Amino acid sequence: MVSVVIPVFNKAEFTNRCLDSLLRNSRALSEVTVVDNASSDSTPEVLLNWVTRFEAQGIRFRAIRNEQNAGFGRACNQGIRTSTGAYVAIVNNDTWLMKGWDQALIDEIKARGLDEVGPFFDERPWVENPDARAREFLERNPNRFREHFVAMLMFFTRSAVERLRFDHGGLFDERFFVTYEDGDLLQRMRILGILYGQTSRCYIWHHSMGTRGTPNLLPSGYEQEGLRLFIEKWGRYPIYESQGFWERWKRNRMRRRARRGLF
Repeated sequence: MVSVVIPVFNKAEFTNRCLDSLLRNSRALSEVTVVDNASSDSTPEVLLNWVTRFEAQGIRFRAIRNEQNAGFGRACNQGIRTSTGAYVAIVNNDTWLMKGWDQALIDEIKARGLDEVGPFFDERPWVENPDARAREFLERNPNRFREHFVAMLMFFTRSAVERLRFDHGGLFDERFFVTYEDGDLLQRMRILGILYGQTSRCYIWHHSMGTRGTPNLLPSGYEQEGLRLFIEKWGRYPIYESQGFWERWKRNRMRRRARRGLF
């Protein structure tokens, strides 16, 4: 029912933790595609070790290896083109997913008539018992929702994927390397009337800036080039609409509450 696409570039330890939570905690997972952007660490070996473990649970697992770093959007598109599920989840490898994460997002989509939904993401320091923290969050934040786009786990219906597809079969404009491809996608979602939001029914943990935060791991100038492309395409800065007083106030409030484990 659910196809998961995970783009990766090094950080094998993150990928290993993400895949472990995916296998343990999914309820409606049918296939996983990991697209390796020419990692130079132990990522290929890590992925090989997971093949039989997923397939033993009846979950198709494929790893696509690129000869060079193709960028986030292009790697996601490679996985999306192979997906067959009724739902498509694009998941960052520096995440941990709670028990029943996928069913919770499906339930939210059905309950609210959405095309795409994202979870609450916790960026506080990692704890050894994330299940307990997830349960605590769910107890404190029952059934809450807001119109907010979450980039580290994007959960689409198949119909939304078909509406958003480019001619190359993917969702992302492949001119963007790492930054601004999600903002570009959000602009297209709004134009097409894609209904999206964020729910408190699903909790994930996220290591902020897992790849981008590592010095010298990505080519220089990629952020500036992404910004240039966005302005060229849309005629404005990507954060323009979020710089009003109330938007900044709401964003800061969300961050303050998130630091206390609140939606």
